[in-house]
Amino acid sequence: MTKYFSAFALLTIVLLLVSAVARAQQQTATPSSTPLKLERESKFNGNVTFPEVDGWELSEKTQYPNREMGYSVHYVSTAARITVYVYSGGRTAIPNSLSGVVAEEMKATQAGINSVVEQGYYESAKELKNETITLGGENGKTKSLHVLYELKANGRVFDSHIYLFPYNNYFVKLRMTGRKATEPIPGLSTLFEAIDLLFSK
Repeated sequence: MTKYFSAFALLTIVLLLVSAVARAQQQTATPSSTPLKLERESKFNGNVTFPEVDGWELSEKTQYPNREMGYSVHYVSTAARITVYVYSGGRTAIPNSLSGVVAEEMKATQAGINSVVEQGYYESAKELKNETITLGGENGKTKSLHVLYELKANGRVFDSHIYLFPYNNYFVKLRMTGRKATEPIPGLSTLFEAIDLLFSK
């Protein structure tokens, strides 16, 4: 069990570092000629007030030492733990689109998972889903990339979900890794509806 938690912690760090390196290598790319539409009178600084959700315990914000890595919060229930990251990755402009830099960021995250497997912390990582979803379901507004991996370690099988979408020139990433679920996680749809509402404002 200790090795699993060590692997999960390392996976989180590796994903953040791999994403940062990938973005640094892309800084010479030609910027888009289409100006972004600014909808705020003052520049959004990335600070989000996350809502309390019944059945979930909300943590304090964890601020990372590297400013471009932003901060994270945890939502924890008796059945699952979800980490929400808000960060810029050193970019000054992140278009409100799931293609382009957001798609590149997801690929960098996936590369981080493969890196952890190569280092032996997981036996394998099998991609089960790669899709676009709406966080709030049929009535939601926040579109997100979603990738699901099946991870194997020490004879155990885990589901690892990654959700990624842009918000006012920031990346928002949700991570949920736990033992393979055979039934829907209680309260998960309620939490996603709250997050959908938060980021659709």
